[in-house]
Amino acid sequence: MGNTTGQFFQENLEKKQEKKKQKFNRLKQRRFSILLIATILMVLSSINMVSAAFYMKPENIKKHFFYILIFFIIYLFVGNIGKIKKYDLTYKVLSERKINGVIFLISIIVLFGMYVGGKMGLPFIPKINGAYGWINLGPISIQPAEILKCAFVINMANCLARAEDNDLSESATIVNSFIYLFVYGVLILAQKDMGTVIHYFSIWVFMIFMSKLKDKWILRVVSLGAVLGVTGLAAVYKFASEEGASYKIMRIKSYIDGLFFGNYSDDYGYQVKQSVYAFGSGGFFGKGYANGVQKYSYLPEIHTDFIMATFGEEFGIVGMIVVVSLFFALYHLIIITGRESKNYFGKYLAMGIGAQIITQVIINIFVAVGLFPVFGLPMPFFSYGGSAMVTMGIALSLIHSMNIETDI
Repeated sequence: MGNTTGQFFQENLEKKQEKKKQKFNRLKQRRFSILLIATILMVLSSINMVSAAFYMKPENIKKHFFYILIFFIIYLFVGNIGKIKKYDLTYKVLSERKINGVIFLISIIVLFGMYVGGKMGLPFIPKINGAYGWINLGPISIQPAEILKCAFVINMANCLARAEDNDLSESATIVNSFIYLFVYGVLILAQKDMGTVIHYFSIWVFMIFMSKLKDKWILRVVSLGAVLGVTGLAAVYKFASEEGASYKIMRIKSYIDGLFFGNYSDDYGYQVKQSVYAFGSGGFFGKGYANGVQKYSYLPEIHTDFIMATFGEEFGIVGMIVVVSLFFALYHLIIITGRESKNYFGKYLAMGIGAQIITQVIINIFVAVGLFPVFGLPMPFFSYGGSAMVTMGIALSLIHSMNIETDI
């Protein structure tokens, strides 16, 4: 009898150890897969940037590689800081009420300071394309609204997690989460950065839909959004025909003309028209590396928001499928991380980061092919700029941290 009981406990212990080992290996494999995908995307972005930069200054190429180095530093440092047992600095620290409040307060101060500093004419907050969205510190330029997307996701994850823990109603969940969107949105809109506000809104919608909302609420939100979207586009199109219409309204009118009538104007729709030409001329397999022509000043600022135009021109539909597949594979791994989380905050944090990345990819590509109006959102990893790379470093380092946790 004693031997039988001992054998039972021994077998049970061995099963637990085997499950623990399998879980450890699964997390290790997921961490490796996420880092591998990110590395492949950055290699492709570097190859593409070199090709797209024939007309750029050589130092901009060096900066792009420097930004990649910054990404890896942030990723490896923040992602592995939880291994220091002396300090409890895992991602779960961000779920504490005080920490969440501090993050929200700092975000408000930074965004409000950007608006006030821009209006005061401070030299390090220049007005670029009508917006006060950048801080110039010598050779370094920072876009706070881009980096604070991670702060917004953290705030939203805390809000939705508490709604689950306290069993709040659907209406209360929507209202509480909308407060965060409203505050961030108003302060960023004050900087006249509509594109970033739209991205924040898309993250909010995604996270709300992934919460405990019932189907009827999702249907209401989608229906309301569709009605407001169609009505808004119709109103803008009508107003654009009047004299004195703003530049943004004319851009939206150009988008409608191009989408429905194939008529891209040479002023407001020039970038989209040239981008569509690039994708069209690339065909299935592309023209071949470095053989694209849009980079020769036909498509201005091709290294930023329209970077995928030169990639599609040189690598064709096949190349675009590869890139999009890699991003969706990354998104899939992030969502799995959230599903396996044993706390609501981890679940929503991962889903929010997944939403942050995949919605930006979709919006950027849809803008480049003329399916969305021009919003001015960079392509993750591919577009030139340090702020977007820092944001990706923070976002993926948090996912890395979650996959280190033994009690994920």
